[in-house]
Amino acid sequence: MGHWSDILLDEMDRQFGGTVDREVLADLLSRAGHEIDVLAGRTFNPVQQRRSIFEPNGLPFADVPDLLIGATAPMEGPWAIPDPVDPTHAAVLQLAAFQDVDLVPRAAREADALWEAGRRVAQVYREGRMSREFIRLQLGGMPAGAYTELLRRAMDPAVRLNIPIGATTFDGWLIQITRRLVRENAEDEGRMAELLDDSADSPIPLLAVEPVLIMAPITHQPVRWVFTARLWTEKVKVPKDRPWSRIASAIHGHGIPTITLDPVSTPEEIACQFVLKAYWHGYIAGDEPALANAVAAAYPQAVERIERGTHAPSRQSAAATLLEGLVRPGFNPAQGAEATRRYVRRKASIAVMQHRKRETPDRYPWTQVGISERRYYKLLPLFAQKVSGRYDYDHDEVVARMRSHLNQLDRERELRKAAMEVLVANGFGHEAARKWLQRHRAEEALTALPRRATGAPADPRAARPTA
Repeated sequence: MGHWSDILLDEMDRQFGGTVDREVLADLLSRAGHEIDVLAGRTFNPVQQRRSIFEPNGLPFADVPDLLIGATAPMEGPWAIPDPVDPTHAAVLQLAAFQDVDLVPRAAREADALWEAGRRVAQVYREGRMSREFIRLQLGGMPAGAYTELLRRAMDPAVRLNIPIGATTFDGWLIQITRRLVRENAEDEGRMAELLDDSADSPIPLLAVEPVLIMAPITHQPVRWVFTARLWTEKVKVPKDRPWSRIASAIHGHGIPTITLDPVSTPEEIACQFVLKAYWHGYIAGDEPALANAVAAAYPQAVERIERGTHAPSRQSAAATLLEGLVRPGFNPAQGAEATRRYVRRKASIAVMQHRKRETPDRYPWTQVGISERRYYKLLPLFAQKVSGRYDYDHDEVVARMRSHLNQLDRERELRKAAMEVLVANGFGHEAARKWLQRHRAEEALTALPRRATGAPADPRAARPTA
C-alpha cells in the first residue's frame, strides 16, 4: 500500500459514489495496507533518504529496508548486496570484509545450502535462542555501564542494533541469525516485534524484532548472492477471512520469505520450507533436484501415500508428483507451521484422487454422463437433497435422470438453433431473432415475420418481383 493509499482512496471514493465517509475508507485502507506490509516484510513507501548507523556486534551482514542500489556513496565498505530476484534493490548490507573465514573457490549449490540452513535454524530454535528470554539473559549478563550505554544506543531511531543469535558455516557458505533491538513506537518496517519485558515491575523499554536469517556464499569479497528470510515462531494476528490466494502471488513476488516454526516441526520440515520458499520467491529454479528430495525427506507419509495410491515406480517419482501440486504458493505463513502440513496433506490427497480419475474414469458419475466434475455437482441439487450436510441419493437413478435432463437440454439447444436460422431467413436480424425467441416458443418460428417498417408491405415476401 504505502504511498499508493491516496490514489486508492480516490478510486474507492469514486466507486462508492461518495456515499462512504473518506475517513472510514482511509482507515480501512490503512489497516489493509498494514496487513500486507506485515506479510511482505516491507513497507512500500516513496523513495526517501535516511541516516542509519549499523551495529552488527561482530557479524558481517545486516538487513536493511529496501536500499536502492547506487543510493550510497562509493566506498570500500559497507557494500549493498543486490537482491538476486530484484537487482535494483538490496535487503542486505555486508558491513565489513571477512576476518575469521577465508574465501573459498567454490561453494555448495544454493538449494543444498538452503536445506542445511533450515536444519541449522531448527537446532537454534530447539535450543531456545530465538526467544526473548534468550536476549534478556544476554542483556542481563552485561555490566551496568555497558547495559545503560546499549539502551541509549538502541533508543536512537538511527541506530540499527543487532543481537547475534547464531552464526555458522557450511561448505563455503556463511549463515547468521540476528534479532534487532528497537524502541517502542519505532518506525514500522513491516516487521513483527515483541516487548522484551512486559512486566510492570521492571519493564525494559525495548522491543526485539523477529529473527532474521542471512546466508551467502563466501566465494567473493564482497559477496555476490545473498538470501534473507524472516523466522516466525508465533502466529501473526491477521483477519482469518482474508483470502490468501488473492495476495499470495504479490507477497511472494515482492515480499521477503517467511519461515514458520513450531515445536512440532521436524528439522526436515523446516529445511523443506526454506527450499520451497526460495523457489516460490524466485531464488532457485524449478529444475533443482533438491526440491523433490526436500519434499520426500520432509513429508515421508504424504509421499508414501502417493507412491501407494498411484503405483509410482519409486519414492522419488512420488515426491515429484507431490511437488507438482506445490508449484504455487498455497499456505498463509500467518497461520503458522501447521498450515504448511495441512497444505501438503491436502495436495497428496488431490494427487491420489486425480490419478484414480484418470485410471478408472467409468467409476465416477460425471464421466458416465459426459460432463465435468464441476458441472456435475452444480446440477446435483436438481436431482438430490442434502441430509445432515451430505447428498443422499441412488447413484444409478441420479445418473439416468441427469442424462435425460442433459439430452433434453441438447434437443432444446438444437431446436433453438434451427429456429434462429428460420427467423433470419424470414427477414429478422440476429438480435431481433434472439429477442423474439425469448418471448415465443421455437415452434412458432415457421410463421413468424418481422415487424414492418412504415410504408413497407406487411409481408416482406410480397415485395419480391413475380414472373
